Amino acid sequence: MGNGLVLVALRDVTIVRLMNWLTHCSTPLLASTESSHLLRDIGACIVAATALAYVARLLRQPLLLAYIAAGVVIGPLGLKWVSDIESIQTLAELGLAFLLFIVGLEIDLTRLSETGKKALLPTIVQVGVSGLLGWLIALAAGYHGLPAIYLGSAVAFSSTMIVLKLLADRNEMQSAAGQMTLGVLLLQDVAAILVLAIQPSLGGALPVSKVVMTTINGLAMVGGAIIATRYILPKMFRFVHKSPEVILLSSLSWCFVVCYTAVKLDFSIAMGAMIAGASISAFPYSLEVVSKVRGLRDFFVPLFFVSLGMLLTVPTRGVLATVLVFAVVTIVSRFVSIWPMVRVGGYDHRTGVLSSIHLSQTSEFSLMLALIGMQFVPAHIDKDVVSIVVLLMIVSSTLSTYMIQYSQPLAQRFVPKAKQQQGDTNMSTVIAPEGGGPAPIMLIGCYRVGSSLVHELRQATIEFSVIDFNQDVNNRLNALGVPTTYGDISHMDTLEHAGVDKARILIAAIGDDFLRGTDNLKLLQVLRKVNPTAKIIVTSESIERALQLYNAGADYVLINRTLAARHLMEVISEIGAGELPNRREFEIEDLRRRIEVVV
Repeated sequence: MGNGLVLVALRDVTIVRLMNWLTHCSTPLLASTESSHLLRDIGACIVAATALAYVARLLRQPLLLAYIAAGVVIGPLGLKWVSDIESIQTLAELGLAFLLFIVGLEIDLTRLSETGKKALLPTIVQVGVSGLLGWLIALAAGYHGLPAIYLGSAVAFSSTMIVLKLLADRNEMQSAAGQMTLGVLLLQDVAAILVLAIQPSLGGALPVSKVVMTTINGLAMVGGAIIATRYILPKMFRFVHKSPEVILLSSLSWCFVVCYTAVKLDFSIAMGAMIAGASISAFPYSLEVVSKVRGLRDFFVPLFFVSLGMLLTVPTRGVLATVLVFAVVTIVSRFVSIWPMVRVGGYDHRTGVLSSIHLSQTSEFSLMLALIGMQFVPAHIDKDVVSIVVLLMIVSSTLSTYMIQYSQPLAQRFVPKAKQQQGDTNMSTVIAPEGGGPAPIMLIGCYRVGSSLVHELRQATIEFSVIDFNQDVNNRLNALGVPTTYGDISHMDTLEHAGVDKARILIAAIGDDFLRGTDNLKLLQVLRKVNPTAKIIVTSESIERALQLYNAGADYVLINRTLAARHLMEVISEIGAGELPNRREFEIEDLRRRIEVVV
């Protein structure tokens, strides 16, 4: 009996200890469960977006629509696979930040300042006309007071996220219409900041003091970024310029620091990201950062559109009709406001039409404005108005996506050839770089052979440019007045942004033994894809490899050992003719005169 009591006591103690242990472990297990739910939700978004992206590719439809459809399928309106929509939307903001950071990195500040001046009048007229038309349509639809103001604001602004993604995918960011579009979007963002500043006091007195403080904070943030860019960041980047990973981390850290500052000053993350990118766009490392950050952007941006699809609710016929009317008004308002104002600024009809097409959708800012307006006490608007704003963004984004996809044929239809000949003095939609165009010859990498070729090209006064990953080499080339681009030639994005598609002769004079992340065959394939018409010269260390390169489409393969052998045969013949002393003196004098960037 005594032994039984002891066993019972031991059993009870064991159970108590086991329960205590389970209780102790339960907290991290619960946290782990929450984390697993978030990971599951992210996984569901990515898998659904991927599956519908395949469908979109098969049907030759824009991927953006596939992402929105994925959100509808797995969201509350569909299969209800995602339980934490707010967390997904938070992650989606990273996509917006990365996208605008890249846009900032690609900004030519000198050109943008000129475009911004020309975009000022179109922006003022567009926002005013579109907002007024939206407000009038809202009144006609039976919405009055603040709901009408919110709906008018929804029509007034265009989507930075959608437009820049589509233009970047189509490589139209550097066109005249692309630059005008970017200028309008940036100025719209400034106007949006002012709207956010006065939103809490809508229906009351205009908070002039808050608007003034917002302006001061904005100028302070930009000024701080300029000071850091001039005195702090250059030293940091020079210290780590040989480490691509640290350059990338430094750039992202700078982006997040500026975004955090923007949020603390009541600005948007999007504005902070663009300022961060623009402030270091002149650095020689910006192209390399763009090629690396694109991968992050391409992961997070789809989440934004998936989250947009998850916000959709079942509309009534009346709401759907109202949304369609607003969508038509949004598109029409762009053409009646932007096109004529772009012409007033000195651009051609084609640029006016393309800019109007690019901006013919509503903005994610309008959605954010509506969501904030519903949270005030008392609420400025109800769920019906928010539903209209969400549906309007989806419908207008869908329509504008197709319009941008077929923008060139649409521009041809809107601008007849007769009008082009009579009224347009410059129909080119591409802004040529300074100096009359890209260099006809581009060296893809500059090592030993490339360094010697630089000397020969300079001696012959032939125009050329260089793209290379070594900042020391780039600095020496810049000192010689040679146009250079800092970037990793193993990345296709880097080659595209460096202007490889515009060169007539591409020379890759680095052997496979010295290349990292690529080889001459892969490089040839990428160069041929980017620029199908250029004459491409690549390098081989072996006869067999050289034949492979010729079969792959190389116009000429540089084989150092065969060239050296032929040259030695010339030297041997000179020895027989007694001319070696002359050859020797020539070579010594040539070596003394050579200016090489790689010792």
